Amino acid sequence: MKVFRLIMLLILTMLPRCAAATNEFWFPVGEKLTYKLYWGIIPVGTSDLYSQWGEENGKTCLVLRATAKTGSFVAMIYPVDDFIESVVDPQTFLPVRYTQKLHEGRHVRDDTIIFDHKERKGYWKSGITGATNTMDILSDTRDVLCLTYYMRPKGTEIGAKEEFRVIVDDKLYVLGITVLGREDIKTPGMGKTKCLKIEPQARFGGIFVRKGRVMTWFSDDEKRICTRMEGKVPLANLKAILISVQGWEAKDETPND
Repeated sequence: MKVFRLIMLLILTMLPRCAAATNEFWFPVGEKLTYKLYWGIIPVGTSDLYSQWGEENGKTCLVLRATAKTGSFVAMIYPVDDFIESVVDPQTFLPVRYTQKLHEGRHVRDDTIIFDHKERKGYWKSGITGATNTMDILSDTRDVLCLTYYMRPKGTEIGAKEEFRVIVDDKLYVLGITVLGREDIKTPGMGKTKCLKIEPQARFGGIFVRKGRVMTWFSDDEKRICTRMEGKVPLANLKAILISVQGWEAKDETPND
């Protein structure tokens, strides 16, 4: 099973829409969220999501990163060591470049996507085979990680449904989300928190959700932090539980260009 892609779908409903042409984000740059991963009741590893300022082609950009790694014992059976990065234009919150390096068991990927929003093209290249693909994109097309940070809902109504376009690997997909309700969720990272319950629905290469369901809960407050994720798939139940929140002590200032 392609674990990291499932983790990304589990958290794809995390962040609110960004205000146009502004560097005042709805989360502090420097935020770091850490999750413990479970396969059923067995802890199997950790996943981190974090942000920082960076530079791309001489311009100041927002850099979003996510990692997932299995613990030493599980790694002997099924090693997972994944890294993805999205370089984002802070004025539009659209991706400039996306990179993923995935190692899950015998499955290995090394992909780069360059976004040309002016020409509405996405250029994918495999770092392993050298294969390339050019995709037609729309004005709101994002990669999976940028979309994660773009979608953290803000005042979403129960029963609301929305659709978004996202590139996964070398193809363009439509992701739908449905807001199911509110529940109290208790985690080591935030304690007992009132949360919105969201169900994302998509098919990335037919891997999921056709054969299972994915649920995610995030705090119904100004932080909009994902507290729990759960994917019910054949033969297993993959969970991610928030264990640490860092970076909310003080929001970073936007650096000078």
